[in-house]
Amino acid sequence: MIVDSNCAALLVRLGDRYFGLPLASVERVLPMATVLPLPDTSDGLLGVLNLHGNVLPVIDAHARLGVEKPSVAADHQLVLLRGARPFLMWVDEVQEVVAFSADTFSAVPTRHENPVISTVFRLGESIVPLLAPAALEPHGATA
Repeated sequence: MIVDSNCAALLVRLGDRYFGLPLASVERVLPMATVLPLPDTSDGLLGVLNLHGNVLPVIDAHARLGVEKPSVAADHQLVLLRGARPFLMWVDEVQEVVAFSADTFSAVPTRHENPVISTVFRLGESIVPLLAPAALEPHGATA
């Protein structure tokens, strides 16, 4: 993933870890809603949600990111992401928008590279993985 020298990310929490979503990929943040589960889903698909007449897939990235999956709660949130087709990502909490520059981000070493996380950035004393929404996008998603 190539990161512009002056970027912003939406800081989200999944489990006990923080991750960044490139702000350019974020359409908006929504409160948690009732998601219709689908049978025999994989790739972290939680289900689908009708958003203003558009049926959108809702992904659950907890397992792919190595964090414990909580029970869905009313205070959780959904992030509407742009992709080949729009989709929603279930997150435990949305924190804030953070800015970072070229000197605060680093590529993940090639041997450990993951399509979901290829870049990390420093935020104070913490290192935050920057997620690649295109790698999280559900396969075969329909709008």
